[in-house]
Amino acid sequence: MQWYARSTARLLLRRWQALLLACGVLAAANSSILGNARALGYPLLVMFEPGHGALWRGAYLLLLLAVAAAWVLMQRDQIEGGGFMQFARTLPFSRRHLRRVDIVVLVLADTPLLLVVCCAGVASLQRGSTGAELVLLIDVALLGLLTQLCALERRLDAALAPALAGLALGAASTSSLALPAGLLAGALASLLLGAAIPRARMRWQRAGILTPLARAGASLAQRLPPAGMLSVRILCRALRAEAAGKAIAAASIAAAALGLMRIFDYDARAFPLALLAQGVVALCVSGLYRGMHIVHTSSAAYCAALPLKKQWWRWYDIATLLGFALPFLALLGGAPVLHGAVAPAHAAAGVASFALLLVMLRTVQLASERQAVVLVAIVTGCWIAATIACLT
Repeated sequence: MQWYARSTARLLLRRWQALLLACGVLAAANSSILGNARALGYPLLVMFEPGHGALWRGAYLLLLLAVAAAWVLMQRDQIEGGGFMQFARTLPFSRRHLRRVDIVVLVLADTPLLLVVCCAGVASLQRGSTGAELVLLIDVALLGLLTQLCALERRLDAALAPALAGLALGAASTSSLALPAGLLAGALASLLLGAAIPRARMRWQRAGILTPLARAGASLAQRLPPAGMLSVRILCRALRAEAAGKAIAAASIAAAALGLMRIFDYDARAFPLALLAQGVVALCVSGLYRGMHIVHTSSAAYCAALPLKKQWWRWYDIATLLGFALPFLALLGGAPVLHGAVAPAHAAAGVASFALLLVMLRTVQLASERQAVVLVAIVTGCWIAATIACLT
């Protein structure tokens, strides 16, 4: 069990560090425990606002399930248990027994997400909500767990069931059928968590869905140097789930910042908000450095036989992640310029500042495995404060 404990405990330590930092920020902004619970559970409480219709709620539930799947795909290797579980699968354990182990590990890995569900439930009870809202919160947790299990086993066909259940819940949440639909969806999710559904035989590659993307990637490969293309392929293949999760997180940060700028009517608060969002995007994307470094070091024995410098991949990884993050940084920096909130030179300086921060965060991310979250958060916070002070 030593292999299993090492591969999962280190990951949970980093996740809990990030959660404690988030709770510390919320505790500083809210004075009461219920205020902190409402702030932490807001991503789920927003579903119960009366201004949202059935279509919006169904789409939002699908977005929550997609976020849950991205969460588990970013840490798929650690949740699977590393070398221990690879050895355990060669032993005569039943498929149902292995699934139970996966569910237990998923629940442990989802503790930060489950805390959000619990806070939403506490805030919902405090304001005197109906039983249908509490059942819906439980359904979101069960359907998210089922979606994560499908993503962990790479069974896209089985993920159709929680997606349809989410759409049905969204449609029924605005009617008198909310409670029966919630109970039915919860029973369905619980049943599927214990069932052994056969894997579909269809291969997505044979369907020709990815052909245009493959052609675009081939044309890009002809223009990049081989070492640079290697970093791109690591990001798109070995770390595609984690990269997709970071892209979703960066897009969500950018969308939230642009929405707040619109609420502020692009006044004097718009540019500092853009700088803050750019720093958070750089912090989010910098987490990919560790995975790329692990992939490179695993092939270091082979590359040592080639006439290459030590850690020759460093600048190629940096250039790859800069290309990954620059669209989000440029979008956040360009929005205030288009609305006349800031001069183009100041916006360009902000983008350059956080691009430099992303370069520097590689050293911080690789300096320590256990304290990486804390160190990166401190460096990013200080950098954001200095940039806002210099440019505003």
